[in-house]
Amino acid sequence: MQHTTRQAALQMIQTAAVFTVATIDASGFPTLVALSPLPTRRSLAQLFFYTSRQTMTAKNIQSCKKATLFCYNLDDYASVMLKGQLRVVGHDEFAEDWHQALNDFQQRLAYKEPIILKFQTQTIKIRQMMAMDHLELLPHTE
Repeated sequence: MQHTTRQAALQMIQTAAVFTVATIDASGFPTLVALSPLPTRRSLAQLFFYTSRQTMTAKNIQSCKKATLFCYNLDDYASVMLKGQLRVVGHDEFAEDWHQALNDFQQRLAYKEPIILKFQTQTIKIRQMMAMDHLELLPHTE
């Protein structure tokens, strides 16, 4: 089942327009935000997001890098949840100019202090038509 689970999770990750991103704030509570991932370089291991340095998400990950991503597909009642680490990355993470990777919506946001966040997956939980599977990825060392 693990091979099919990986394929289904990857399909959802690559086609999701928006993820709910949860980070932990200074008082220990989750903070949720909807973020569109960059359209390129989506994989089970990592995703990239465009946001502003001024957002609560960016501020939260300064003290706690743990994050959860969630997306839902209403057509087939499937969902995928990813747990892992979220951090700000530099331009050297991209071979090309990351501005070129932004979709139309992200370009219209025109943040004053734009940053790219990199999410690195540790666990994947997927639900498909009332069936659930859970995958552990190899531990990430930092």
